[in-house]
Amino acid sequence: MSDTKIDAGMPLVSVVSAFYNRSGEVAASIGSLLSQTYSNLEIVVVDDGSRDGTADALRALNHPGMTIISRPNRGFVASMNDAIAASKGEIVAVHGSGDLSLPERISRQVAVLCERPEVGVVGCWVENDEADGSGTRIYKAPTQLPFHQTLLERNLFTHGETMFRRKLYDQVGGYREFFRFAQDRDLWLRISRLADYAIVPEVLYRRYKPKGGISTDPEKMVLQAYLSDFAVQCAKLVDAGDQDPIERHGYLAGFLRKRTASFARKLAWYGAKLMVAGDIERGWAVIGRARQEHTTRQVTMIHALAATHRHPFLWEQVGRPALARRLANFRQ
Repeated sequence: MSDTKIDAGMPLVSVVSAFYNRSGEVAASIGSLLSQTYSNLEIVVVDDGSRDGTADALRALNHPGMTIISRPNRGFVASMNDAIAASKGEIVAVHGSGDLSLPERISRQVAVLCERPEVGVVGCWVENDEADGSGTRIYKAPTQLPFHQTLLERNLFTHGETMFRRKLYDQVGGYREFFRFAQDRDLWLRISRLADYAIVPEVLYRRYKPKGGISTDPEKMVLQAYLSDFAVQCAKLVDAGDQDPIERHGYLAGFLRKRTASFARKLAWYGAKLMVAGDIERGWAVIGRARQEHTTRQVTMIHALAATHRHPFLWEQVGRPALARRLANFRQ
């Protein structure tokens, strides 16, 4: 697969993105796509019912290589599915609204897919702009791990930096709207049965975390955790030869999610992180959900330390420092 094999006027790569009330970020974010060194691409952007002038900001760019779809708000996953359905490329590149794709991103990732037919999904190193104002952090996803088995334990990508083969996306059925907030992990789990992954060891993507986004909203992050856990449970059932619960029962399948000790620990640590950062009320609520999930010894310990918040002196002298020390050694 190369540029020379593509019909005239038919792009090899389709970059897809979905914007909702991000008018202030349109120029820089889409501008980073228009500045790519790779030229055989199209850009398809969905304005998901924005009310702040996002659609006007997109139209103001007036670029012939960009398609803009404006419609009533239906959510991110539906927007991504619409964008991909309207695109033409053999390869699909995701781009998060407000994020920046560095100039060589598309070129570097396309090269991997052209040179390695066994690879179906490509990521890269990502510079994360931390929402708490602590600066930036470089996320370097590991390489050469067993793709499917690793995804059962953790996600390998931040989603926005990914590029994948359209034929694989179509073959597994695309993004599933049920897994809102965790749609990417569910997609990778299904693709990973058919192809491998690769990571370009360069910072090619800059990710921002806007207020109200999943990474800055505790309630959305909890929902993401539940959905991600259920995506893994669905994958394990399919691996064991059973039918996917979503395919069998649709949205009602969520009631079949099993409570697990590992997920309880993850929730408890997330609640502890919120409390140590100063969000006592919501962190304590998350730890309560963790206890409802499973009362492991670790969850009980976290709950006991967190409960000292009822007594400010104990919290500042005992509970908060102890949780902070343990969080420093905990890997989610």
